[in-house]
Amino acid sequence: MDAPRNIVVNDFMFCADHGDEYCHACCCDHRLTNNIRIEDVLQDDSRFDFEHDLEERQSINAYALGAVAAIQTEDSFECEKHSTVDCERCFDWVEIVTKHAEDVEELGRWNLGNTER
Repeated sequence: MDAPRNIVVNDFMFCADHGDEYCHACCCDHRLTNNIRIEDVLQDDSRFDFEHDLEERQSINAYALGAVAAIQTEDSFECEKHSTVDCERCFDWVEIVTKHAEDVEELGRWNLGNTER
């Protein structure tokens, strides 16, 4: 069995086949390492105030957010909307995770169903 293939979009890692941070089919979970990349910013963000564990947060799907392989290099991904490699507007992970956290405040738990597909 081959090792799972991964992609990196604006510094976050996802499974290449399905675009998920947490992929059951590929047996990979990139949420922990992705969280580490943004945890300092999240701690400084006054909107980000909840008691739920980030490791259990809803998985992000890069393809559902419009990530496509960039033409100039097969290792880069751009957004469909702006055709920008690692677009900080479409792939603003801090904003996306914060939005999920705000939803958690309403629900009282992480919504583990991937609603972005």
